[in-house]
Amino acid sequence: MFALPAQALPIDFNDKVEAALLCRSDWSTAWWHDYFNTHLQASIRDWGEARWWDSQDARLGGANSIEMFANIDTSRALMVGTLIDQPVEEVKKVIEDTLKVQFKPVQTIYGLRYMTDTLSVLVGLDNQQTKWYCARWNMGNRERVKPMTPN
Repeated sequence: MFALPAQALPIDFNDKVEAALLCRSDWSTAWWHDYFNTHLQASIRDWGEARWWDSQDARLGGANSIEMFANIDTSRALMVGTLIDQPVEEVKKVIEDTLKVQFKPVQTIYGLRYMTDTLSVLVGLDNQQTKWYCARWNMGNRERVKPMTPN
């Protein structure tokens, strides 16, 4: 079987994906699946409650990504992320320098994470790779509701 040749990424690909990774966008899981299927070709696997695509070496936040992922189930969270083939400390420095954001260390029951004030997350993996992602939990209707006032 022959692999299809990579296609050029759209000019605004990095801006859209970086905004999502920094938790600064509200597009749906379905939108991301369609966007990645269109610009990164067909997904390469479903694993860990996410659908994964070859990122075509997209440079995100100054770091070279190897894969992109988005969650499969939209009922619990919108998750968009990327896998970077570098240790988390190197990725953290590059993204901070490039995008002028700050990741702060947070010790969790799962280990050390780095998070921004918008809840963008960096996680170092055992194989010296890094996951960079945003997960927005479904909190119901986001429309502004007029508060109840006393009679």
